[in-house]
Amino acid sequence: MTDPVDNRGPAAYDILRYLESSAFRDLAGTHLSARIPVSRLLLNKLAADALRRTSAPVRNVDVQPHDGDRFDLVVTVTWPFVPPLRIAFVVEVQPRFPESPVLVLRWSLMGGVGTIASRFVSSLDRLPHGVRLDGDRLMLDVEALAASRQLDHLLPFLSGLEVHTAEGQIVFDVALDVR
Repeated sequence: MTDPVDNRGPAAYDILRYLESSAFRDLAGTHLSARIPVSRLLLNKLAADALRRTSAPVRNVDVQPHDGDRFDLVVTVTWPFVPPLRIAFVVEVQPRFPESPVLVLRWSLMGGVGTIASRFVSSLDRLPHGVRLDGDRLMLDVEALAASRQLDHLLPFLSGLEVHTAEGQIVFDVALDVR
């Protein structure tokens, strides 16, 4: 018995590879914008997956998005007798492409656990490339983070990225332009 002939044409993956190899020139003039809401459940799955790839003294991270471009992280560390730490984040500066591709978050610790927090933060001396702490600000360099995930080939097309929050989700507003 022979396999039936596949009349569907080239696979989507093959077309995408061709478009990438040609810098999408056959789609010049295209503008795409997308609003991508990511649920708390998915955010926490992604955080758990990232924790499995690190040696940071963190047992669990619970991402809790709220309305108004703010979210809390409840971080459970592996140190004995240390209660979970609630860290509040507010989106302070959105990235601008291409001139300033950095998302800036202001963070503060909720509750009177400053000593524990400073110990925890000092243990983060091996932040991923593209992530930097500067006092009460966390800077996320979108270009460096994309490169670390082999997504840097898409950066020339990224004309906008904003990160917002709503209760229970983080919302990414993305704009792509093919010139």
